[in-house]
Amino acid sequence: MNWLDLAQYKARMDEHAAAVAVTPGICPFCSDPQWQLAALEHLSDFTPSRFLIAERDGVWLVLTELSQGKLQSFESTWYFASPIAGPPDSAVALSFDAMQSWRREKGEPIAICISGLVAGGEIDTALRNLIPDDIAAYEVDTTGVMIIDLTDGPEAWLSRRSKKFRRTMHAAREEILGLEIVDASHEEPDQLWHRILEIQQASYKWREGMDIFQFSEYAEFYRDLLYRLHSSGALRLLFAQRDGVDLAHIFGGVLGVTYRGLQMSYREEARDLALGNRLQWENILARADEGVTRYDLGMPAPYKYRWADREELHRAVVLRCE
Repeated sequence: MNWLDLAQYKARMDEHAAAVAVTPGICPFCSDPQWQLAALEHLSDFTPSRFLIAERDGVWLVLTELSQGKLQSFESTWYFASPIAGPPDSAVALSFDAMQSWRREKGEPIAICISGLVAGGEIDTALRNLIPDDIAAYEVDTTGVMIIDLTDGPEAWLSRRSKKFRRTMHAAREEILGLEIVDASHEEPDQLWHRILEIQQASYKWREGMDIFQFSEYAEFYRDLLYRLHSSGALRLLFAQRDGVDLAHIFGGVLGVTYRGLQMSYREEARDLALGNRLQWENILARADEGVTRYDLGMPAPYKYRWADREELHRAVVLRCE
């Protein structure tokens, strides 16, 4: 087992990312180091001081200490992130071994939270089956995600929607005079962030004080994530424009066959143009063209049930070793 400090981990985080990408039964995009490190740096309501970062034969366990002997993934705002990556049995075994090593070496109890697990998925099942007698466990329900299945393509997905929804989407796809959908994914990130903020600040959510970017820690998290995704080539960002003016955006990223939606907004003046529907459809087409089969809409919201094929339930398991 190799123990790493944070600097050593950052130097090897591409290895962790590769393990995450092929780990079954976790939330893939949010378990990637790009999401986790952005969350660690901007969303932690405590100052991380001690870490438990272990790697063995390409299997990873990445935790930070919340308080003495209590550890969790780098992202614990929504508990989307899994701290373990690798083949399920090996990843679970590494977690148990690392806990027992910590207990012996530090002489203190340890409790870790394994989050970001798909309920009934491979890691979840391995945990249930392999917990040793000297480790106690209890389950915690966490926020799930809404998934569009693009395995058979956008038209097959659309055929599974209601007749009313299909009519709505047909209307959203009609030509709007002067409207352009522009892919800005590879443009300069400072300017992209400025353009996103301009749209957010002209939205009804901003006017009503409900926009997530009005909270500095979340704005910094998403800004950091945009830069990380841009640097790695994983940023996906479309703007709807008319006469050169940005009216709406849809912002997300890709990891393998997964697309994760992050934010979408429009100027209040463009409300009647149904740009949310138009951008979502254009994005679905573009992502399917590049091989995305799992289109993650993020946490449940009433409107997402019309779009999603399923709600993927997540849970966390807290393990404790006295």
